[in-house]
Amino acid sequence: MTEPLHHDRSYFEAMYSERTDPWGFDERWYERRKYAVTVASIPRSRYRRAYEPGCANGALSELLADRCDELVAAELLDDVAARARRRLAGRVNVEVVTGSLPQYWPDGTGDLVVWSEIAYYLTDAGAHEAVGRLDEWLEPGGDLVSVHYTGATDYPRSGSSIVSWLDAVTFLDRIVTHTDEQFELAVWRRAGTTPTSRDHRRG
Repeated sequence: MTEPLHHDRSYFEAMYSERTDPWGFDERWYERRKYAVTVASIPRSRYRRAYEPGCANGALSELLADRCDELVAAELLDDVAARARRRLAGRVNVEVVTGSLPQYWPDGTGDLVVWSEIAYYLTDAGAHEAVGRLDEWLEPGGDLVSVHYTGATDYPRSGSSIVSWLDAVTFLDRIVTHTDEQFELAVWRRAGTTPTSRDHRRG
């Protein structure tokens, strides 16, 4: 029997059957503050093309869209993806699709990947595939952002294990670390430079 790649779909269906915003993405201070910290921790002012799997209702996607020429956001459930699509309808640089990590990746490549509360749903097999696909998609000089709740869960991985897992990925170097009371955030960069890279020099 093939090992599943991520947490069971029925878990998410059950959560959304009870509430349209089961994690309080728009209501809880934890979520709103975490989003602000996430966006502030992304090193460059502008990215050419970003991918955000697990976009849920698009709350973080709205903020990411301000920093990206193009953002592809994906969500596992059709009706939740449709909700995010309605929310982001005025953002011409955003495409919302139905898809899940690690199976779905946009065509081509990009210079920013954001894993917000998504990587701890991956099984060992899913984590292996996610890194392989990341290797194919993330351009030289591109950034991976990971932010995860570190409290107790029943997910395949713990939020507190994500940073050490990604630190072992040979093509990534960690450049930002933020350890909070309830979540841990880090940013890794792939060696090299991209055409959209900016530096801090004047003139």
